[in-house]
Amino acid sequence: MSRLYVFLILICLLLVVDDIESRRHRRRYRGRSRRRQNHDHFALGGRLRLPRWKSSWLFPFADINLAFNYGGGSRQWWDGPNVCTSKEKRNETTREDITSHHTSVSMTCDDKGTSYICTEIVTKNLEKTTVKEIKECCHGYSRHSGQFGCPTYRELDDIVSTARALNLTDFLRAAKSIGLQSKLQDNSVANFTVFAPTNKAFSETPNVLPTDEYSILSDMNSVIRISPPISTIIVSDASDLVLSHVTGGILTTSRLTDEQIITSAGSKSSTIRVNFYDMVGDGLMTANCKLVSSRDNLASNGVIHIVEEVLQPVTKSLMDIISSNPQLSYLKTAIGSTGLGQDLRNDGQFTLFAPSDNAFQKLDNTLLQTILNDQRCLKKVLFHHLLPNVICSSAVSDKHKSRTKNQLSNYLYLSRDQDNKLFVEKSQIIDRDVMATNGVLHLIDDVIIPHEALGVLDAIQRLNITRLPELIIQAGLKKSLEQAENISVLVPTDEAFRKMSTFAMNRLNDSQTSLADTLRYHVIPTVSTCHAYDGYQFPTWNPQKNLTVHIDISFPFYGSRTDEYIQCSTIVKYNIPSCNAVIHLIDKVLIPPVGTVIDVLAVDNRFTEFVRLMKISGMADQLQKKGPYTVLAPTNKDINAALRSNGISTDITYFRETRYLSLG
Repeated sequence: MSRLYVFLILICLLLVVDDIESRRHRRRYRGRSRRRQNHDHFALGGRLRLPRWKSSWLFPFADINLAFNYGGGSRQWWDGPNVCTSKEKRNETTREDITSHHTSVSMTCDDKGTSYICTEIVTKNLEKTTVKEIKECCHGYSRHSGQFGCPTYRELDDIVSTARALNLTDFLRAAKSIGLQSKLQDNSVANFTVFAPTNKAFSETPNVLPTDEYSILSDMNSVIRISPPISTIIVSDASDLVLSHVTGGILTTSRLTDEQIITSAGSKSSTIRVNFYDMVGDGLMTANCKLVSSRDNLASNGVIHIVEEVLQPVTKSLMDIISSNPQLSYLKTAIGSTGLGQDLRNDGQFTLFAPSDNAFQKLDNTLLQTILNDQRCLKKVLFHHLLPNVICSSAVSDKHKSRTKNQLSNYLYLSRDQDNKLFVEKSQIIDRDVMATNGVLHLIDDVIIPHEALGVLDAIQRLNITRLPELIIQAGLKKSLEQAENISVLVPTDEAFRKMSTFAMNRLNDSQTSLADTLRYHVIPTVSTCHAYDGYQFPTWNPQKNLTVHIDISFPFYGSRTDEYIQCSTIVKYNIPSCNAVIHLIDKVLIPPVGTVIDVLAVDNRFTEFVRLMKISGMADQLQKKGPYTVLAPTNKDINAALRSNGISTDITYFRETRYLSLG
């Protein structure tokens, strides 16, 4: 019996090892979806996956499967009946230069419960090929969690009957007015995808739908008669409005991706942009930033997605919208002067928080003129308001702040208050979700000025540092700093100035020239992170006076620790950006050295006795040589007290022999 137990244990161990190898192999081909949905739990469709063993070199005589669904079965649900498979392939150029001869392959798979989507991306040289394989319930079939395949079939009606069952009567009325309803009823004509607004959406968007060839609905109780030529124009516009909700083909959510652009059936090639956002459950879906409240309502000749608002035709780029809006003249001028206009006309997926003219006029006039007249700063202001992806207002929660990165790689915080007002940072969004072919525009009532767009003095003052800007103005260096490009400034805190010794303060206030030289000693003529190796020297605006880096490595009980100093000053905060400089906060004022160690001590009245003793002992000559040295220098008061308390003689011979000082 004991041998049998050993044999069974050995088999179990082999099974575990084989499963580890199997999972390691599968992990190479499985990843998270690129769509912005929450798959931390739902990527598995709510099912528990247990190991599945197949025949292998470790265990060739069995095909054991311990995986199960809630409904049972040995295979994945998409291996079952009534599951249709389709493939989509797209080729595109990735970049202008060839970086290598290698081929990279990545694959992500996503189980959505009624569809299983795998996307493979192959990149080789300049070409990227994307192959998307979709396994989903065949049209008319459905499934519940735990079922194998798609066993449930439902007879489908045409789009018109389906829309009527969904109480989309106003949309049907609009479709009938332009002759579309008959096409939506005919299964032999084509398949359609319809983004149908609710009746409430139509009631909140009056004066948009004609009732016949010669009239337009003014309100629910009156009809205005208009002439046939004008009627032709209005009917054409109304037709485009209705057709901007319709496109060809059957586009269920399994075939839609985040930031996908669909060309509608309208004569002006209006577009519909689809977005998905991380939310609870299946997430949030929008069409042209209008909330999709019900998805995948299947019909025999298409599918209906219900939207909460009427979709206006989208035919203009962001730049076109800005140019035609009289409230955005300042923004138009700013974009034109920085050369960003073409970027906002090109294809893309941007979000622009557009400050109104009133927002610019609220700025301090000096700041406004500085920004408008300096393209470096102005471009950073615009980039601060521009996001690299589309953020619709419906994606902003009223329960917590949301954040997203802008084109400066800074986070912007979005919020919604109890009155449904939307804010980006502290600026209110006064007109939301203005759709463009290359993104969305939100009108805001304040210009959001980032640190990166401020001149170096304004950036220092925003840090609540007052003493250094005062001294810069006093020394006549303000203009030089404002006009400089790509510099680094070491900024002592106000506390650093308060802690200065009397000697250092006297040197700082010695004369106008000395003050300017001291302040120039805080400016590095290049952009630097100030991280360097021990002994490295940074050049400064003060000729022949460099800043030396010192690295101190210690080993406390919890591990190693590295402290970096510049001229024995600690950098308390690194890399604060401004328009033309990077700022580093330091905890000491840097006083330019005036010679060797002995020279520095000789001009400080606190160390006259120490200097006298070094000269007596002969050490002064050694300290005139090239270092580096560290001198622990006692003050006159300390030396006299020590001599008196210990009865030490001041005889010259004694000090020559003992060399009463510490050198490092």
